[in-house]
Amino acid sequence: MENPKTRIQFIEAAKTLFVKNGYDETTMIDIAQEAGLSRRTLYAYFESKVEVFQAVINNEVEKVLAQLSEIANQNMPAQQKIVEFIFGYFRFIKEVVDRNGTLKSGFFRNSWGLEHFRKGFDFKQKQMLQNIITDGKASGAFNVVSVKRTAEIMHNCMRGFEAPYIRGKLWQGNTREEIRFEARRLIYGALGYNPDSNNNNK
Repeated sequence: MENPKTRIQFIEAAKTLFVKNGYDETTMIDIAQEAGLSRRTLYAYFESKVEVFQAVINNEVEKVLAQLSEIANQNMPAQQKIVEFIFGYFRFIKEVVDRNGTLKSGFFRNSWGLEHFRKGFDFKQKQMLQNIITDGKASGAFNVVSVKRTAEIMHNCMRGFEAPYIRGKLWQGNTREEIRFEARRLIYGALGYNPDSNNNNK
C-alpha cells in the first residue's frame, strides 16, 4: 500500500532535480537518491520518469487550481470576479515559475507548453470561467450569445499572454493601474459589459 508521504517525497525530489538539471539530465536513480530512498521503492510508486514528471506537474497545477477556485467561489459581482480571476491566474502561474525556476528551465518551459500535461488544468480553468460568465449573463451584466464559446476564446487569449507576462514583457513601461485599466476594458468589451450603464450592477 502506498504511503502518501513517500509519494510526495519522490515528487519534491524530482521537482528539485528537474529544475536544477533539466528533465533530460535527470534519471530515476537520481530521483531515488535525492529522495533518500531506493530505486526499487521509486518504481513501486512510478513506472517511469514520465509518470514522475506528470505527478510533479499535477502537484503544481493543483495548487494553482485551488487558488483560482477560491476566487471563483467568492461572493462578489461577476464583473468584478472575472477581472480578479484573470489577474489572479497570471499572478499564480508566475508565482509557480518564480518558486521553481525561470522559464528558461526546460522543466517549466515544458510544463506549461505541452498539451498532454495541461489538459486537465485547462478543462477546469475553462469550467470556472464558464461558471463566472454564466452568473454574469444571468444577472444581466454580461451580454454574450454563447457562454461556452466566450469562455473558450478568453481561455485561449489567457494562454497566449502567459509567456510574455511571466517574462515581464507584457505592457512594459506601463504602471499597474494603467495595465488593469486597459485589461478591464478588453475583458468587459469581450463580455458586452458596460460599467457606465445604469442597468448594470456596480
